[in-house]
Amino acid sequence: MFVTVSELVGLPGLPGTLQGLRWSLNMRTANSPDLVRKRSGTKAFEYHIDCLPEQTREIIKQRHYKSLIAQSPAQPVAESLKPSTAIKSRDELAIMRQCPALLERKVQALNDQQKQIADARMMLAQEVVRLQQAGMTRIAAVTFIVDESKAGTLPEALQRAATLANAKKGRTRQGVWAKAAYRNV
Repeated sequence: MFVTVSELVGLPGLPGTLQGLRWSLNMRTANSPDLVRKRSGTKAFEYHIDCLPEQTREIIKQRHYKSLIAQSPAQPVAESLKPSTAIKSRDELAIMRQCPALLERKVQALNDQQKQIADARMMLAQEVVRLQQAGMTRIAAVTFIVDESKAGTLPEALQRAATLANAKKGRTRQGVWAKAAYRNV
């Protein structure tokens, strides 16, 4: 992941001025030309996050992951793709894949509340996959979603899905918890 000097201004562990920041980054990348590149179509240079201090790197990653989630939240799963919440073995899953009618019958047996919970959990699983595609490990992606849902800082639609996926009664329960999240991904 590459960032520009203007994206780094004011972050901890780096000089506070543009000039100082450029000088520092040029010193850090002097022996590694693969860590710096010219941004296409502009005069700006981009620096790979590996040349940044660890604290700054983590802040940049968190910003990136938050912006990724905020860009376009996952859409609810189509009715025909909803999974059964009562899968007991891989054999049963394989049979359902071969026989869509059996899957449809299982889905129809669910009440509306169960279908909404399944949709919400699928939405969160899709976000985990998106974060994985952006470079996170699955465990890190799940942990990120769990922490953000507990803090209430997910985009509105995703936060509602996290609260619904929790499937617990009571107003004090916000977001999802790691144990439930790992079970559903």
